[in-house]
Amino acid sequence: MDNALAIAERWLGILSTGMLVGADDEAAAKLLATVLGGPVLNGLRQWFQTADPEVARQARIAAVEACIAIVRADRTVGDTEREAVENIIMHSGLDEETQASLQKHIDSDVSLDGLASRLAQPALAEALLVLAWQLAKADGRVQDAEAGVYGQLADKLGVTPKRASELRTLLSK
Repeated sequence: MDNALAIAERWLGILSTGMLVGADDEAAAKLLATVLGGPVLNGLRQWFQTADPEVARQARIAAVEACIAIVRADRTVGDTEREAVENIIMHSGLDEETQASLQKHIDSDVSLDGLASRLAQPALAEALLVLAWQLAKADGRVQDAEAGVYGQLADKLGVTPKRASELRTLLSK
């Protein structure tokens, strides 16, 4: 698996717990700090620590559902993509029942409607786009359908096309 993807898989757990456990978590935090900026990353961590637990839970679920949408964009979920989403779910900080439910949705279409409001934290939108682009690249190339869903996701999250492009460029370095 691509090292950047392995790193990106850890970001939701890092934001949820605020804890860095091992080199993968440190690398994930460094990736997010590079792309989003240290103050934004710290603000997201703080938000997850102080947000109403149900609001934070819904934000994590929405993030995972967006990840599922990106890997399903071409209607085929490859082994690398499946493993990546499973790892994201495992590190999401969600309870086992919710994780099991999300696992079942990997092979189902998910709606992006209402996603931005469920994320509840505007900076989380850019973090989610970082992860979505890493997932789109998981099988070694970005399909047109995946790029299209990335654009739709950016639009649904209120991220401008220019900023979405900047994020892709930052991740290509």
